[in-house]
Amino acid sequence: MITASIDPSSQGFADGQMMGTLLLTAVAVAVIWFATRSWRRGPVPTSAVDAERAGAEAVRRGNIVRGVVLAVAAAGLVRAFTLPGGEPPAAEAAPVAQAPTAPASAGATNAPVPQRVIEAAPQVGPYRLLNGAEAAGYEKLTSAKPTSGKRWFYDGPGEGPLGAVLQINAVEWDTRLAEQKRSDTMTQELRNFFAGTRATEVTPFDAGPWGGQLSCGFLPSTGNPILCAWTDSGTSGSVAMPDQKTLAEAAQIALQFRTASEKRA
Repeated sequence: MITASIDPSSQGFADGQMMGTLLLTAVAVAVIWFATRSWRRGPVPTSAVDAERAGAEAVRRGNIVRGVVLAVAAAGLVRAFTLPGGEPPAAEAAPVAQAPTAPASAGATNAPVPQRVIEAAPQVGPYRLLNGAEAAGYEKLTSAKPTSGKRWFYDGPGEGPLGAVLQINAVEWDTRLAEQKRSDTMTQELRNFFAGTRATEVTPFDAGPWGGQLSCGFLPSTGNPILCAWTDSGTSGSVAMPDQKTLAEAAQIALQFRTASEKRA
């Protein structure tokens, strides 16, 4: 997966923008004040009458510059504190609640009850999970492509023998994924994912009851298959669908795959 060195969706990036705006405002105020120093003093008086007039002119000019400085400072402050806020890292964006504990029995301590169970659904609408030799054949064909987490194959409603490829990875299985979610936002994670696949027309959709983010795009392959991917604080998943034609319909099917395969207890 490609990882960008700067995450423009992160809270750190947003904080940097705010500090940069405040710094530029301070520099602008300083430049205006010092650049107008000679002008603010007004004309050099040549007599007592001129001195009185020059003093009044200096006050007037000083007030003008102070008004400009205050306007620039106010505009800079408003801009700095109204910039869009950034996202926290994915691991903190949609934190998994503390797992409930089972009632203690005599002589036993409370044990956490698993909260997330990931298991490929045997059926998702018209898509049927392939097992045994059928799945082994596709696994062999795709073994050259690196993958993370777990992968399953489905037949589907189209004419092709393969209807969907589902992949799900979880922080419990992959320490690299856990580290990534502690540093990248969900937006950056999906951006990197789709950049790595060279998908086009990537569009965000509702992520469903488990929260997080979900997007779909077209893959640059024959027939323009659609790839949908989702992420939250603990999982990253995707489903490729060669026979789907519209992103909106594919997103709905991806949601069905996600909710049927990622259980919350």
